[in-house]
Amino acid sequence: MKRVAAIAVLVLALGARGARAQEWNGRPWQSLTPEEQRRAWENYQRYQQLPEERQKMLERRYQQFRAMPPQERQRLRRNYDTYRGFDPGQRREFIDKYHRWKGRK
Repeated sequence: MKRVAAIAVLVLALGARGARAQEWNGRPWQSLTPEEQRRAWENYQRYQQLPEERQKMLERRYQQFRAMPPQERQRLRRNYDTYRGFDPGQRREFIDKYHRWKGRK
């Protein structure tokens, strides 16, 4: 279940990543594919619309992510990529399991 929480943290960390529109996953903007640029730009726009307190929270989580050992960051990225590959039904199932694990349902 730690994996579920780690994925959730990573999702939020990657959302905060939008604040760094010049660099994404440590790569210069120009080296990103058009799809990666689109996602980074959308993340940045969503980040800018958040209340300041939420932006600060995401920034703290991103800093925690950056402080992790490289192997742990890579593991979280792989988990996030897996999550992004889920179809809507798989995502709903994942979220339901996460909520049950957290005691919300």
